[in-house]
Amino acid sequence: MKILITGGKSASALKLLKAFANQPILLADYGDMPAFSSAAYQMHSLGTRNDDTTAHTLLNNCLDENVEMLLPIHDFEIEAVAKSMVLFEEFGIEVLLPQPADLPKYLSTEKQSGDWALYQKGILLFPENANEAQKKLGIKEKLNGVFYTIDSPEGLKPVLFTINS
Repeated sequence: MKILITGGKSASALKLLKAFANQPILLADYGDMPAFSSAAYQMHSLGTRNDDTTAHTLLNNCLDENVEMLLPIHDFEIEAVAKSMVLFEEFGIEVLLPQPADLPKYLSTEKQSGDWALYQKGILLFPENANEAQKKLGIKEKLNGVFYTIDSPEGLKPVLFTINS
Protein backbone atom coordinates (compact mmCIF):
# COMPACT_ATOMS: atom_id res chain seq x y z
CA MET A 1 0.00 0.00 0.00
CA LYS A 2 1.51 3.33 -1.06
CA ILE A 3 1.23 6.03 1.61
CA LEU A 4 1.61 9.81 1.25
CA ILE A 5 2.66 11.69 4.38
CA THR A 6 2.61 15.47 4.19
CA GLY A 7 5.07 17.75 5.95
CA GLY A 8 7.80 15.72 4.25
CA LYS A 9 10.57 18.25 4.91
CA SER A 10 9.98 18.11 8.68
CA ALA A 11 11.63 15.95 11.30
CA SER A 12 8.13 15.03 12.49
CA ALA A 13 7.29 13.36 9.17
CA LEU A 14 10.56 11.43 9.25
CA LYS A 15 9.70 10.25 12.76
CA LEU A 16 6.50 8.67 11.40
CA LEU A 17 8.37 6.47 8.91
CA LYS A 18 9.00 3.76 11.50
CA ALA A 19 5.23 3.20 11.80
CA PHE A 20 5.06 2.23 8.14
CA ALA A 21 7.96 -0.21 7.80
CA ASN A 22 7.99 -2.16 4.53
CA GLN A 23 5.44 0.20 2.91
CA PRO A 24 6.23 2.47 -0.04
CA ILE A 25 6.17 6.03 1.34
CA LEU A 26 5.99 9.42 -0.35
CA LEU A 27 7.15 12.21 1.94
CA ALA A 28 5.42 15.19 0.36
CA ASP A 29 5.56 18.89 1.03
CA TYR A 30 4.87 22.22 -0.61
CA GLY A 31 7.49 24.09 -2.61
CA ASP A 32 10.83 22.66 -3.60
CA MET A 33 11.75 19.23 -2.29
CA PRO A 34 15.20 17.68 -2.13
CA ALA A 35 15.90 15.33 -5.03
CA PHE A 36 16.52 12.44 -2.67
CA SER A 37 15.05 9.03 -2.13
CA SER A 38 15.99 6.01 -0.10
CA ALA A 39 14.83 2.45 0.26
CA ALA A 40 12.37 3.70 2.92
CA TYR A 41 10.83 6.69 1.12
CA GLN A 42 10.74 9.08 -1.81
CA MET A 43 10.47 12.87 -1.61
CA HIS A 44 7.64 14.50 -3.56
CA SER A 45 6.65 18.14 -4.18
CA LEU A 46 3.00 19.12 -3.86
CA GLY A 47 3.68 22.36 -5.74
CA THR A 48 2.99 25.82 -4.41
CA ARG A 49 0.91 26.00 -1.25
CA ASN A 50 -2.60 27.35 -1.84
CA ASP A 51 -4.87 27.09 1.20
CA ASP A 52 -7.98 27.45 -0.99
CA THR A 53 -7.22 24.23 -2.89
CA THR A 54 -5.48 22.09 -0.26
CA ALA A 55 -7.79 19.06 -0.49
CA HIS A 56 -7.89 19.24 -4.30
CA THR A 57 -4.08 19.43 -4.49
CA LEU A 58 -3.67 16.44 -2.20
CA LEU A 59 -6.30 14.39 -4.03
CA ASN A 60 -4.67 15.09 -7.42
CA ASN A 61 -1.23 14.14 -6.11
CA CYS A 62 -2.60 10.96 -4.53
CA LEU A 63 -4.25 9.96 -7.82
CA ASP A 64 -1.17 10.86 -9.92
CA GLU A 65 1.11 8.81 -7.65
CA ASN A 66 -1.27 5.85 -7.09
CA VAL A 67 -1.45 6.53 -3.36
CA GLU A 68 -3.86 4.39 -1.34
CA MET A 69 -3.50 6.09 2.05
CA LEU A 70 -3.04 9.76 3.01
CA LEU A 71 -1.67 11.04 6.31
CA PRO A 72 -1.87 14.85 6.39
CA ILE A 73 0.06 16.40 9.27
CA HIS A 74 0.25 20.13 8.42
CA ASP A 75 -2.20 21.95 10.67
CA PHE A 76 -3.66 23.91 7.72
CA GLU A 77 -4.51 20.67 5.86
CA ILE A 78 -6.44 18.90 8.60
CA GLU A 79 -9.85 20.55 8.37
CA ALA A 80 -9.87 20.80 4.56
CA VAL A 81 -8.99 17.14 4.11
CA ALA A 82 -11.35 15.95 6.86
CA LYS A 83 -14.24 17.73 5.14
CA SER A 84 -13.30 15.98 1.87
CA MET A 85 -12.78 12.47 3.26
CA VAL A 86 -15.77 11.04 1.39
CA LEU A 87 -14.32 12.27 -1.90
CA PHE A 88 -10.94 10.66 -1.15
CA GLU A 89 -12.69 7.40 -0.23
CA GLU A 90 -14.67 7.45 -3.49
CA PHE A 91 -11.30 7.27 -5.25
CA GLY A 92 -10.09 4.43 -3.01
CA ILE A 93 -7.83 6.60 -0.85
CA GLU A 94 -8.04 6.08 2.90
CA VAL A 95 -7.44 9.22 4.96
CA LEU A 96 -5.90 8.78 8.40
CA LEU A 97 -7.85 11.46 10.25
CA PRO A 98 -10.75 11.55 12.68
CA GLN A 99 -14.21 12.30 11.34
CA PRO A 100 -14.79 16.06 10.80
CA ALA A 101 -17.31 16.27 13.67
CA ASP A 102 -14.73 14.78 16.07
CA LEU A 103 -11.78 16.99 15.06
CA PRO A 104 -12.21 19.74 17.70
CA LYS A 105 -11.78 17.34 20.61
CA TYR A 106 -8.42 16.10 19.25
CA LEU A 107 -6.83 19.37 18.12
CA SER A 108 -4.48 21.39 20.29
CA THR A 109 -2.62 24.62 19.63
CA GLU A 110 0.04 23.69 22.20
CA LYS A 111 3.27 22.10 21.04
CA GLN A 112 3.10 18.37 21.75
CA SER A 113 5.82 15.83 22.33
CA GLY A 114 6.19 12.40 23.82
CA ASP A 115 4.58 9.09 23.02
CA TRP A 116 2.53 8.84 19.86
CA ALA A 117 0.57 6.04 18.30
CA LEU A 118 -0.89 5.16 14.91
CA TYR A 119 -4.51 4.00 14.83
CA GLN A 120 -6.60 2.78 11.93
CA LYS A 121 -10.34 2.62 12.61
CA GLY A 122 -9.74 2.15 16.33
CA ILE A 123 -7.05 -0.52 16.01
CA LEU A 124 -3.57 0.33 17.28
CA LEU A 125 -1.01 -0.34 14.53
CA PHE A 126 2.09 1.27 16.08
CA PRO A 127 3.98 1.00 18.38
CA GLU A 128 4.08 -2.74 18.67
CA ASN A 129 5.05 -2.49 22.35
CA ALA A 130 2.12 -0.21 23.25
CA ASN A 131 0.58 -0.48 26.68
CA GLU A 132 -2.98 -1.65 27.32
CA ALA A 133 -4.18 1.90 27.97
CA GLN A 134 -3.07 2.99 24.47
CA LYS A 135 -4.81 -0.01 22.91
CA LYS A 136 -8.05 0.60 24.83
CA LEU A 137 -7.95 4.31 24.00
CA GLY A 138 -8.04 3.59 20.27
CA ILE A 139 -11.00 1.25 20.57
CA LYS A 140 -12.95 3.51 22.96
CA GLU A 141 -12.44 6.67 20.87
CA LYS A 142 -12.46 4.87 17.47
CA LEU A 143 -9.24 6.71 16.67
CA ASN A 144 -8.06 7.06 13.09
CA GLY A 145 -4.70 8.73 12.48
CA VAL A 146 -1.58 9.52 14.47
CA PHE A 147 -2.10 10.79 18.00
CA TYR A 148 0.06 11.83 20.90
CA THR A 149 -1.14 9.96 23.96
CA ILE A 150 -0.97 12.44 26.83
CA ASP A 151 -1.30 11.44 30.48
CA SER A 152 -4.03 13.37 32.27
CA PRO A 153 -5.88 12.92 35.59
CA GLU A 154 -8.72 11.26 33.63
CA GLY A 155 -6.34 8.82 31.90
CA LEU A 156 -4.77 8.96 28.47
CA LYS A 157 -5.91 11.82 26.26
CA PRO A 158 -5.45 11.63 22.47
CA VAL A 159 -4.13 14.75 20.71
CA LEU A 160 -3.87 14.72 16.92
CA PHE A 161 -0.29 14.69 15.63
CA THR A 162 0.17 17.89 13.59
CA ILE A 163 2.91 20.32 12.65
CA ASN A 164 2.36 24.07 12.66
CA SER A 165 3.00 25.83 9.39
